[in-house]
Amino acid sequence: MSIKKELLSQLSLQQLKALADKKGVSFSTNKKQKEYYADWSEKEQIIDMMNDNNDISIKEIEDHIKSYKT
Repeated sequence: MSIKKELLSQLSLQQLKALADKKGVSFSTNKKQKEYYADWSEKEQIIDMMNDNNDISIKEIEDHIKSYKT
């Protein structure tokens, strides 16, 4: 598992959605992606999609996690 994915896994579903919203990331899927993600939980799906997104850095994820721990 990548460092980015491990960090994203520490966040709750709502925290993931907040980070995505803050970064302007949308989660629209095409037919193939819907089939691929059919048996995944919403959180797992979001983590996988955000992990592939180059617009979100490890530093930003770390800062987002810290914002919930203070």
